[in-house]
Amino acid sequence: MATFGERLRDLREDNDQTQAQLGELLNIGARMISHYEKDEHFPGNPSTIIKLAKHFKVSCDYLLGNSDHKNNAELEPIIKTYFSLSREARQAVNDFISFQQFKDNEKKKEHKQQR
Repeated sequence: MATFGERLRDLREDNDQTQAQLGELLNIGARMISHYEKDEHFPGNPSTIIKLAKHFKVSCDYLLGNSDHKNNAELEPIIKTYFSLSREARQAVNDFISFQQFKDNEKKKEHKQQR
């Protein structure tokens, strides 16, 4: 997985922003953005990470390298529904997902062997 600095640089470049422009948004210098992007420094204030995530419309988990999903907005209704279920119903959903993963992995193995 990419580092915080790599993701920050990629997001900034994808949005056609300079380090100076991003620094202005965060009230810090372009040099500090450069340090972040080189993974030489990490934001000391959690609000900086939140501002960056909101600015780039990505999740904090994505920015921090904990997830490869830029934005989990499409999952929010599913997550909300999942947690509204009883414990037994959630377990049934988990079992179904595990079963589907197993089936998918078996298909991938078969496909690989056919090559």
